[in-house]
Amino acid sequence: MQSGQGVIELLPALPAEWGTGSISGLKARGGYELNFAWTDGRVTSATVTSAGGGEVSVKVNGETKKLKVKKGRVCTIL
Repeated sequence: MQSGQGVIELLPALPAEWGTGSISGLKARGGYELNFAWTDGRVTSATVTSAGGGEVSVKVNGETKKLKVKKGRVCTIL
């Protein structure tokens, strides 16, 4: 995961050896926490939670999604 310039990008550079997997509790800039899973290098499910609430852009599988996340609530990306 990479976060900066107002965008959180999931799996920008995943090694080929990590074909399938998942991660939870990953912290991003702005007080966001992400959980996501992938298969064959593509994200298959993802959620984001915000400590303070706000708007965030998440780039996943080449597409940028703009989300409004309420404080302490889980928002489904995929």
